[in-house]
Amino acid sequence: RWAKHYIKSEIASKYQVRLQFDFMGDVFARDLSEELLSQALDFERRNSNYEAFEAKCRQFRLEQDRESRKLALRTARLPASHPQAWKRREGNYVLSHQRYQLPVGQGGFHVGTLEKLASDTAIWSASINGDAIPSADFLYVYDCGSEPKKGVVKEIRSIVARRPSRYLDMLFVSHFDRDHICGIPHLLEESTGLRVDTIVMPYLDAVSRIIAFGRCANITGDRISERFHKDLVIDPVGTMNRFNPRQIIMVMPSDEEGDTGFFELPIVDPPISGPDSTPWEAVNLSSVRQEPGGATVVKDLEFNIAPDRYGGWLLKPYVKRASREDREAFSAAVEVLLRWPRGSFHDRVQKKSERALMVTKHRTAVSRAYEWAFGDKNEASLLLYSGPAHPQKAGAVYRGMTECEIARVGWLGTGDANLKDAVAVRDFQTWYSDQLDWLMSFMLPHHGSAHNYDPSISVVDAEVWIAAAEPTRSTWKHPASEIVDAIKKSGAKFRKVGSQPETIFKEKMVVFWPK
Repeated sequence: RWAKHYIKSEIASKYQVRLQFDFMGDVFARDLSEELLSQALDFERRNSNYEAFEAKCRQFRLEQDRESRKLALRTARLPASHPQAWKRREGNYVLSHQRYQLPVGQGGFHVGTLEKLASDTAIWSASINGDAIPSADFLYVYDCGSEPKKGVVKEIRSIVARRPSRYLDMLFVSHFDRDHICGIPHLLEESTGLRVDTIVMPYLDAVSRIIAFGRCANITGDRISERFHKDLVIDPVGTMNRFNPRQIIMVMPSDEEGDTGFFELPIVDPPISGPDSTPWEAVNLSSVRQEPGGATVVKDLEFNIAPDRYGGWLLKPYVKRASREDREAFSAAVEVLLRWPRGSFHDRVQKKSERALMVTKHRTAVSRAYEWAFGDKNEASLLLYSGPAHPQKAGAVYRGMTECEIARVGWLGTGDANLKDAVAVRDFQTWYSDQLDWLMSFMLPHHGSAHNYDPSISVVDAEVWIAAAEPTRSTWKHPASEIVDAIKKSGAKFRKVGSQPETIFKEKMVVFWPK
């Protein structure tokens, strides 16, 4: 009996077939000697014919391969020019997605669109070849700024002109550096900009906001940008409320150590989509609070846009802040420079009047403290994943890209996050463990700076790597040549988005979930 099972298992393994109750062979042989087992095998091979069993295994493998090819064709990402691209009519739930990394120069302005489509391949084809911004059911923006500001203002005017409804569903702010936020007052200006429903930004306590200000306190900008930047540091919720969003959502850092009073804030209901917006669900929430200005403060938040039992589109933020040691070093440096009593920084910075002095009268001291404590590192950033919910079940048609066996269409923006430290990379990979295998494009942190990314550490396996960079200072090495060289050496593609219109990076696709 053992010999029969052993020989069948041996044959089945040739065709990558696993027999039911495969473990029983070990049970049968447990109390038998090796000599007796060898004799049993010899006898069984001489006196039995297993051709029919092998033929059955071969046929089973062929059928499995045929089904695998069918599934791959249904859930693959095919270019729009592929002969099978528009013949996959089994799409039961279909979304059009377009995204643009706009050519604003040194900064960041990313625009994404979603539109629910019928299961009609003529509609699919029209959507992938058109401009989605005018008719998108859902429009979101990740960061809106540039240095100098004229680059982002030009692109804002184009977006607003192409959006008849003037409606923006979500604005994500990665961090408070001016080259990522200076365009927001223009984007959301009441008479000439867009109406925003929901603003999502990192929850930065008073200490973190002063640190963020310190990074660019010694860089002067135009009067409006300077004022907006200072106001955000002093009172982020009050400043954003000037644009009349329906709600402001603040995302807690993933490693929050409980020193911000989060759990002392009152519990509130989870955020919900508005009556004028495409329905979305806030999923995987672990805790929801409300800060004094009225903003909703959350931990572990994901947005499922246009959810359906077949799928939907996931927007998943993640916030990582600097270490306690760096924060304490900054606090101590400010105390020394301003001759404050030791240990007084944390209490003083809680007062709005003190924060106002720090971003005006004491800005030089704040800048020097940042340089001493952080050097070229950044304090905190909100990262954002954008891609299909249940990506392993989705298929896609893509404009202008090669064929892929799976629908890798996800995107990940990183702001100025620190992805150079091995521990930070590990935490990042853990957070996005369900999404990283499905990335098509990846925005390098801090415009491709070597201070934020180490090419020797395996972070993601994206097909296209993008750096939004056009440094205004010769000392800014963005993107770093060693990072670009490593990307190209790996076989991936690299794109630098500068200020010239031809450097714009566009991705257009139709994503569907087969029945």
